[in-house]
Amino acid sequence: MKRLPFRLTLLAVLMASAVRAAGPDLAASPSAFIRAQAQSLVNWELWNAKTLGRARVENKPVYVFIGSFLSELSRATCQQSFTNAETAAYLNQHFICLIVDREEQPDVAACARLYLQTMKQKDGWPIHLWMTPELQPYDGAGYLPPSEEWGGSSFAMLARQAGNAWTSNPKACRGHASEAVSMMAPHRPEALPDTAPAALTEKLTQAAAAWHATYDSAHGGFGTAAKSPEPELLRFLLHQSPADRDAALTTLRALFNGAVHDPIDGGFFRHAMDAAWRIPYLQKTLSDQARLACAYLDAAQVTGDAGLAGGARSALDYALQRFGAPDGGFAAAEDATANEFSGYYVWTESEIDALLGPDAAAFKAAYGIASAGNVSADDDPAGLFHGKNFLYRVTPVGDAATEAKLTAALRRLRVARDKRPTPTRDDHASAGAHGLMLAALARAGAQLNDPGYLAAAARTFAVISKQFVVSGDGDVRRLRVSEAPGAPVDYAALALGCRAFAKAARRADAEALADRLLARVGRVFFDPAQGAYFASPVNLPVGLFVRVPADDGPPGAEALALMAGVPPKQAAALTKTLAAQLPENDTAAGDVLLALQR
Repeated sequence: MKRLPFRLTLLAVLMASAVRAAGPDLAASPSAFIRAQAQSLVNWELWNAKTLGRARVENKPVYVFIGSFLSELSRATCQQSFTNAETAAYLNQHFICLIVDREEQPDVAACARLYLQTMKQKDGWPIHLWMTPELQPYDGAGYLPPSEEWGGSSFAMLARQAGNAWTSNPKACRGHASEAVSMMAPHRPEALPDTAPAALTEKLTQAAAAWHATYDSAHGGFGTAAKSPEPELLRFLLHQSPADRDAALTTLRALFNGAVHDPIDGGFFRHAMDAAWRIPYLQKTLSDQARLACAYLDAAQVTGDAGLAGGARSALDYALQRFGAPDGGFAAAEDATANEFSGYYVWTESEIDALLGPDAAAFKAAYGIASAGNVSADDDPAGLFHGKNFLYRVTPVGDAATEAKLTAALRRLRVARDKRPTPTRDDHASAGAHGLMLAALARAGAQLNDPGYLAAAARTFAVISKQFVVSGDGDVRRLRVSEAPGAPVDYAALALGCRAFAKAARRADAEALADRLLARVGRVFFDPAQGAYFASPVNLPVGLFVRVPADDGPPGAEALALMAGVPPKQAAALTKTLAAQLPENDTAAGDVLLALQR
């Protein structure tokens, strides 16, 4: 039979791609990351039993791309590598191509990440994985550029290497895969020492000292740029030494006055790109709002400072207004990191002058507006914000009349900003994010004596009970519009939220659900020998090649479960495991410290 020229073969493959890629599966996905690839040249299919079964039947290797909505490198890969017609044609011809959102299927993502760490000594997202028809990995990589750079491999080069390896020697590929799975098998740990209360207290004191050594006394926060708010760490430090408490309070106030807090519609960005909190990373997530709201509520409780409670209100009001649905559910995130949205959160001086007229001078003085922009070239090497201004408070709070005028000015800016192209949005938050928000809303309702927050908490509890908890035993789904199972962190966060709601609203049904969730996650995911949760049950679902420790966080499943109040025997095992994670002379994870402190 005469072979068609390559160009005709390529055209035929691309025509088939257009038909299959436009199918309803991807377009109807609850994942914004996956929906964005519905018209891809690559014939993407979803990770499920049906598509995984095809690999064995057809004896065809599998290529898996694992990314997420908030990963800039995932987006770059989709835009750079998967839009290349020749690359897409090669993938379609040689592999069954699967796309996975790591936020929707964290168990799959945890397996892939462990492979990358174990076999490639690398980490990070996105992840490329090449698997045998028996669904064992024989090659993989982290982010790959579209072309060879600085002697490194491009995506197209590595994809062809993986394809050629299978075509030329499937037996060798199966051997590599079998060896990899053996190397990743969990090892039984040595027995962990008991941690007496006095010894644990000493460890926590040492951990606080290690963090304090990294404290930025000039700007608040810890370490150097990029700087994360570290909400669980701040909550931990509030109950340590007076110096630690002062560092936490200074940081919370700096966060609220810096550009990481959005004064126009409230809410907090994920982190700052600079040391002074003046250049935010342009993403906001639901879970960050909940976590920071709890940190501000703790600070207000410790100090009695109503101004700190304003930080909690800002985070929660933003989440309710921008992410919230009338039924009590929430979206997950907003992302303005793509170049087309770079102007959404910034302002030129001339824009401020035109919008505010005679009120502009006072506003510019209060919020650091400069004619040449307030982003230095050193902090913006690409010049993305040249001549632009982020809003951050540089003057102290004034009298009531002054603040009323500034608030009115912010409202006018919000009207103008709402006319700009809106950042992309991930519409479906995970069960765990809903649990964290339930905890924050319930706490705010009780602590601030605000019936509005309690009513919002009641709506969220109803959504959780009816749409995330899918069985009488307490089984949980990851997203309310997906069949993907919940991860341990989802169970633990939901239990934490239910506990807080039960306490605030005196709801026995919420208390009972928390108990049921913790019992279920303990039966299905907890390994007493490891003292930890695993990302999947003992009986591995199809396609998962090894049982991997749970990989979500912060906050992680173990810390959240301990805070939610697991039964005593499990609490003791979790405490030993988390205490063993405290390094001698280095910083420890904030969620671990907060959980052990309680």
